[in-house]
Amino acid sequence: MTIWASGAREASAHRPCGVDMSYEPLAIHPGCEQRQRVLAMTTSIYIRARDPENGARVVEDMLALGLPPERLKVYGKRIPEGLRVQAIRWHRGILSIVLAAIAGAIAFAVVGAVLLIGIDSETAELLALVGAGTGAFWQQSRLSRRYAAVSAQKDALRHGDMMIVADVDNAELEWVETQVAESHPEVLLLGTDPGGVPPFP
Repeated sequence: MTIWASGAREASAHRPCGVDMSYEPLAIHPGCEQRQRVLAMTTSIYIRARDPENGARVVEDMLALGLPPERLKVYGKRIPEGLRVQAIRWHRGILSIVLAAIAGAIAFAVVGAVLLIGIDSETAELLALVGAGTGAFWQQSRLSRRYAAVSAQKDALRHGDMMIVADVDNAELEWVETQVAESHPEVLLLGTDPGGVPPFP
């Protein structure tokens, strides 16, 4: 059951004293006795939703609490429409790797033929093989960087789960995790380790 969208104001009253979820550099919670400049240090937390629609509700609730959209990302094969955060569609990328290998083979062969006029067929084949390997390696590295944050959950992503990555202020970390666990028992809160186990029963 979702309670944040209607109860975000009430829930905010129970936050720890510190930077509020707007992440303004000088923002201090109402009621805090000491007003001081706060350097917002953040930690990423990871949430896995077996049903992307449940994940979308978690995202909307976190936005309703004031978490800036730029501090939220979602990854998945199927991403619900209308999310106001960065969405990265997950795919294995085999086709793109094959296409990159083909492009690399052609490019190296053409460049070799232009620079080394009159090269024999064996040299052309060798250049094509080197180009194919280079293209495949480049594309694989690109995909690895793209999905680095959730690589530990690639099996879950392959089966259609959605991953949410939220950069949360350290002062709010425990409070936000508690809100997710209590309000959304249907998702798996993995905490700060994307390959970990839910810290709550």
